[in-house]
Amino acid sequence: MGIGSNLGVEIAEQEYDEALFEEVILEAAIRVVDGDDRQSAFEGAKRLIEAQQEAMTKGEYSENEDTNVIAFFDSSLEGNSIPKGKEAQVKAISNELREQFS
Repeated sequence: MGIGSNLGVEIAEQEYDEALFEEVILEAAIRVVDGDDRQSAFEGAKRLIEAQQEAMTKGEYSENEDTNVIAFFDSSLEGNSIPKGKEAQVKAISNELREQFS
């Protein structure tokens, strides 16, 4: 591989890591809205996203081709949904958590 190829791989890995971090932040923010303290919410969200990634690596999920929604065979790996009417609160907490944990 040439230098350009290596750079492309590094950029893709960085984008992937950033996307996973954003998933952790969103899950943590939802947990904070649901009553968890910020540190516990972040740690729990990080463990969940890591477990989801492991399940995906092992093929332990199904994907709806029409909606691109992923369902894990182990339902404990399903993330939390944003509580109805709490979207703005989750967004604000996400911003705070992003600063705190980045």
